Amino acid sequence: MQETVTVEQLISEIFTIAKESSGSAEMLSRFSAKVKEAVGIDYIMISDAYQEKGELSGLEEFAINTGKPYVDNRLSGYSAFPELIKHYNLGFRSCMLLPVSVEGKPVIVATFLSRQEDRFDTSLSSKLTLSTEILAYLSVAKTERERSISLARYFDAAFNTYAPQMLIDKSGAIVKANKSSAGLFGKTQKEMIGRNVSEFFSVDANMLYSLRDGSAAEVRENGDGGKIYKATCGKINDRLTHLLLYDVTELKELEEKVRLSERSTSEAFMLLAKDTTVLWSSQNVGKILKMDRDELVGRRLLDLAYEDKEFAGEISALSDTLSKPLRLNVGNDVIIDTKATLMKNQFGGFSCVLTHSNLEKYVATMQGALEGLIGDAGDAIFNIDALGYIKSVNRSAEKLLNYANSELNGSSLVSLYADEESQQKLSSSLSLARNSGVVENVFVSLRAKNSDEPLPCEQSIRSMVDSDNSPVGYMITTRELATKMKLSQLEEDAEELGDQLKSEKAESDLKTQFFYNISHDLKTPLTSIYGYGKLLMGSSEGMSEQNREYAGIIANEADRLLQLINQILDVAKLSSGRIKLDMKDVSFNELLKNPAIGSLVEFAEKKGLTFNVEVDYSVPTIQADPNRLIQVLVNLIGNAIKFTESGSISVKISRAGKKSKFVRVEVTDTGTGISKEDMKKLFKKFFQLQRKGLTVQEGSGTGLGLSIAKEIVNLHGGKIGVNSEPGKGSTFWFTLPIVARAKKAAASK
Repeated sequence: MQETVTVEQLISEIFTIAKESSGSAEMLSRFSAKVKEAVGIDYIMISDAYQEKGELSGLEEFAINTGKPYVDNRLSGYSAFPELIKHYNLGFRSCMLLPVSVEGKPVIVATFLSRQEDRFDTSLSSKLTLSTEILAYLSVAKTERERSISLARYFDAAFNTYAPQMLIDKSGAIVKANKSSAGLFGKTQKEMIGRNVSEFFSVDANMLYSLRDGSAAEVRENGDGGKIYKATCGKINDRLTHLLLYDVTELKELEEKVRLSERSTSEAFMLLAKDTTVLWSSQNVGKILKMDRDELVGRRLLDLAYEDKEFAGEISALSDTLSKPLRLNVGNDVIIDTKATLMKNQFGGFSCVLTHSNLEKYVATMQGALEGLIGDAGDAIFNIDALGYIKSVNRSAEKLLNYANSELNGSSLVSLYADEESQQKLSSSLSLARNSGVVENVFVSLRAKNSDEPLPCEQSIRSMVDSDNSPVGYMITTRELATKMKLSQLEEDAEELGDQLKSEKAESDLKTQFFYNISHDLKTPLTSIYGYGKLLMGSSEGMSEQNREYAGIIANEADRLLQLINQILDVAKLSSGRIKLDMKDVSFNELLKNPAIGSLVEFAEKKGLTFNVEVDYSVPTIQADPNRLIQVLVNLIGNAIKFTESGSISVKISRAGKKSKFVRVEVTDTGTGISKEDMKKLFKKFFQLQRKGLTVQEGSGTGLGLSIAKEIVNLHGGKIGVNSEPGKGSTFWFTLPIVARAKKAAASK
């Protein structure tokens, strides 16, 4: 053991290691090795909490939460944390945990273990604390430097791609623009700097700021016929916003053509490669070409029109749009006369609209499609003539006003308005539409059939003209507002309910945290009481037999309170998702040799009970948390002993079925049994079973053991239950998957 190393020497070594290390991980590793050599510590483990590289243990989380060093110079098998018991079982007798935070954020947790008792005195603890804090600051600096360099390189590479990108400040001014964005407007990158983004697009600084969470919105280039872009924003810092632009103009046009073509029986839409291979087509292409879409995809339009000798040359010379009649041979000498319109698209190929060549049929079909579109529209639509008489209405209008189309045809539209003010608005709106073409956002009240209740509506009026530009009628689109207002109210109610649920959840989380904190605060003094009680019991000088008995009572009661607090802590951890499983390969034959199980077997035999254990040969090694499984087994076996005065206790472990992927564990007793009513409440928190029929009443429990056991089994991906009958004993059982389920493991984390 080396005690002569000074603080100055340790600090000097730390800075040397930091200078020579290529990264934070290497620096932490070299520091551990150096301290072990210089100070004589048997084991050092440093967990990196800054980059969240791994899961922290419960003891490490406790140290981070308290923010103080944790020192235990007398490890034992009765330590408060399972990790300390594990260290003790491995031969360590002293432990110190040093949590270090930088600017309020946890950075590292250093665990020092020694095989000697009382190893971490004040002098050594001070040296290690100062050295670890310096190491933490150096680790953060090195990590942030690596991250900054990596991000800067990545951003520069991404920023200079073909996609138009800009950096915008809070006022909307352009701080930086790449070549692609400057090329959109025929300017250099320097000419773009300082200009406001609203000069180029229909967007302002406030809109960009609202999209800084990575949201996207469509913006239009300023000017007539401006292109449409999908603008995606990201937050660089509090001052700068990153703007990424994608040209979606042609895509929006394609979407509209697809939407219209899918409703038509005589018009189909296709995407073609550069050599006219059909890559995709709308479903209705079969109505034109008399062949399935699957048969068409993969064939070349040039091959189908092989008799047209000029078509190939026209395709190769196409600069924008080509529209021409085509005779297509679809097989079996079947010739279809069509009309094809091809347009170059942004994918390097062509967009093609294919129709029947019969123009009159095409026009009639388009008119039918338009009428169908109007008929299926969600808004009520009125078609009236130039004098204000109804020519037709769609189905939504019939449903809104409770009139049939035949009842309204030929009647005056003004008769459907509920009051004089609405009738005057209709008259003035028709006059304005006649001159300007369209009038929008007219708020009126209509009257439905057999109803005196006015219907609040919003209308848009569009005039229709003939080839000589003379008015021939109006199209009035009507949207009911009552339903919209009801929906708005429902949305407000739903939002209020959501806020209420969030508040209740926050209150529940606060209660759980309160139980967790208060239990931790109680554990420290109780541990001291228990320890001093044990010391008094072992004292041989100046202690009467009666006082020694009193000390034993103090120690036993303190031990019982510690067990109670541990159960409350487990409940709090389970409620807040803090329980984490330490999955390992577990053999039940080895697990049942645990001292805790052995103590229960000895207690049962002293009580006069027969204790049997049977592990079926077919039970394999499973993946589970051994400490948590022992906790479940101790609870079930302890309950069986508590409620059994004579007879036997048996533990049976077998496969749940011949080919089952689960193991089944059964704990059977010959005790008092449980009623059906009590079995419904058995696994609920704080429920305690009445001990009817027992001549010897042992100490009462907390009502938490079975609920904790259930949560532990659920975390493993298994199930737990009980079969019982009053007076005939009980069988508590649970199942566990042989191989840990990834989904369950993720949920536990």
